[in-house]
Amino acid sequence: MPTLRDLQLVFADSVLAGHDRAAEWLRVRNGTPAARLAIYRNNTLSNLRSTLREVYPIIDQLVGAAFFDQMAAEFIAAHPSQSGDLNDYGGGFEEFIAGFAAAAALPYLPDVARLEWALEKAYYAADRGSMQLARLAEVPPERYADLRLVLHPAATLVRSRYPLQTIWEVHQPGYVGDGHVDLGVGDTALLVTRRGLDVIMEPLDQAEFLFLALLVEGQPFAIALTAALERDEAFPLQARLARRVLLGDVVDFALDGV
Repeated sequence: MPTLRDLQLVFADSVLAGHDRAAEWLRVRNGTPAARLAIYRNNTLSNLRSTLREVYPIIDQLVGAAFFDQMAAEFIAAHPSQSGDLNDYGGGFEEFIAGFAAAAALPYLPDVARLEWALEKAYYAADRGSMQLARLAEVPPERYADLRLVLHPAATLVRSRYPLQTIWEVHQPGYVGDGHVDLGVGDTALLVTRRGLDVIMEPLDQAEFLFLALLVEGQPFAIALTAALERDEAFPLQARLARRVLLGDVVDFALDGV
């Protein structure tokens, strides 16, 4: 006799993979076990597909409904939900698209998906208070180089060889224009985050993007600053850092022993 866990795994696989092996263990009052399983399967897949469409509306517009449904179906089969909260679902879609052969003619799609997921994450990310400057003032100046600055949980850095912000803008409701996008005007560097209740994307120059990217990786302040100055020797550290703290993009710091 199979265990409850065995039954749950077979049932989940039957729903997502489209087979009826779980039907032999089902008892229903009306209809057949296979038919009841099909209803559950259709509802589950419909909910997950709708979730993906809500998270990735620009991908949906770019490829069309039928193509999106096929891509979503294959993604769902390979990446079942790991959470009871549908707001957690959809991560990794950009990597899936990058390996989806039928989408190879649209090489910018994975980066568009990466931007849309960053916007989704920013909206639902936990909030954080502002940097505690009094605690920072307790750090000896000779330790500044070892500081590890922490960005807001909503913050994601997105870089692309394609003009992601323009692609996003021309697909927004109410957009007025011819919708033309020159894919050759790229090298996008964006900070996606939430400030208050507003999710924003802010273009960054290459030096600041590198500076923040290294901070996100957990690199010490000195390493991030050195890399930024190598990219732009006039990088205005004081002004940029003050702005990030003021806007709430940098929310904390870590330092061994403090």
